[in-house]
Amino acid sequence: MTNLKNYLEVKVNNRGNKNLNYLSSFFSETELSILSDKTISIVGTNGKSSTANNISMLLKGLDKSYISFTSPHLFDYKERITAHKDLNLNQYIQYLEKFELENNIILGYFESTFLIAAKAFLHNDLDYFICEAGIGGKYDTTSIIQSKNVVLTSIGLDHTDILGHKITDILDQKIYVSNDIKTLFVGILNEELIEIIKSDYINYSQSIYLNEYLKSKNILFSNLIFKDLNYYLSLMVVDSLLQDIKYSDLTNIKIQEAIGRFEIVSDFPVKIIDGAHNYEGVEILLRDFENKYGTLITDIFLGFKKGKDINKILNLFIKKTNYNLHLIEDNTFFGQEITKEIEYLLDKNGKSYKIASLEQFKKNKNPSILLGSLYLIGEYKKREL
Repeated sequence: MTNLKNYLEVKVNNRGNKNLNYLSSFFSETELSILSDKTISIVGTNGKSSTANNISMLLKGLDKSYISFTSPHLFDYKERITAHKDLNLNQYIQYLEKFELENNIILGYFESTFLIAAKAFLHNDLDYFICEAGIGGKYDTTSIIQSKNVVLTSIGLDHTDILGHKITDILDQKIYVSNDIKTLFVGILNEELIEIIKSDYINYSQSIYLNEYLKSKNILFSNLIFKDLNYYLSLMVVDSLLQDIKYSDLTNIKIQEAIGRFEIVSDFPVKIIDGAHNYEGVEILLRDFENKYGTLITDIFLGFKKGKDINKILNLFIKKTNYNLHLIEDNTFFGQEITKEIEYLLDKNGKSYKIASLEQFKKNKNPSILLGSLYLIGEYKKREL
C-alpha cells in the first residue's frame, strides 16, 4: 500500500483548485448530504486555523468525535488532518488513485489532503468535520460540501488577484462557500460589513454574531485581543451547535493553541512568532503587541511569500521609530520574495534595515517578532526540532 507521505510528496508543486468540476463525483449523493449536515466550514481572511483548532479542542473536551482539516502545514503534512483519536489515513489513498485514473486527472496537494480528510470522516462515522477553506470560498475546493454551518472569522484584503480588490467582493467570495447555509456564524467584522450581511445575503437561515454573543455574556468586545476573539468565536459556535452543554463547562475546557499562528517563544526578552502574512493580520498583531507592551523598542524579523502587498504592510513599520527591521535572508523558506524587492521599498521611504538569518532571530537578546509568512514560521519550527 502506498504511504501517504510518499503519495503527497509528488504533489508538492501541484497546487490550486484545478479539478473543482470533478470533485463532487468523488462522493455519493448520500455522502455529500452527510458532509453538508455535519461540516463546520470555516472561511475568512485571518484566524481560520486558530478558530478550527479551538473548535476541535472544545469538541474533544466534550468527548465529541471529529476530524479537522486545516492548511497550510508548518512542518508536517499530518498537521492538516487531525482528529480526536489516531486514524490510519494511508488506507484512503486507493480511493484517490482510482479517482484520478477514472477521470484522467492529477489531484493537487490541497485537493488530495481535503478528499482524504473528508473520506476518513465519512468512513469513521464521526460527529463533526471541521473544514478550513483554502482561498476564498465560492470557488474553493471545500465548497463542494455546501455546508449547513459556516463560520466567517474576519474580512480583509488578501489574495486580491483571485478574490477581488474590494472588501465587499471578498465578503461575497467567502460567504458563498455554501449556497444553502443553515447557520452563519459571524466573527470579527466591523458594523458596516455586518449590516451588509444582514441586508444583502439570503443564503443562510439564521445568523449569529460575535459582538452580540459577547454582550449576552457581559464581555466587552473592545477589551479582547485578536487571539481571544478567535477563542470566543469558537466558543460561540460550539455553544450554539450543542445547546445542551452548559456555558461554564465549555469555558473550563483547556485549549491547546494552534502551532505557529501566534506563539510567545520567550518572555524575557519577549520573543514572538506569528504567521501573520497580510496587512490586516500584521496590523492586528502590532496593535495587540502595542496595547500590551507600549512603544517597546523591538526588532522585527520579516519574510514574505511572493504575491503579497508588501508595500502596504511595510507602511505599518516605516513611520515608527520603535521598530528595527531585519529582512530574512533569501532562500530561507518556500516561495519567498527576494529581499531586493523589499529593500527597494524601504530605501525609497528612507527606512533602515538589516539582512538577518533565522539563527540570528533565535539568538537575538532584544524584544523581537518573527512574522510575514506561515512558511517562514514553519521553517523556524523545523530548525527548532
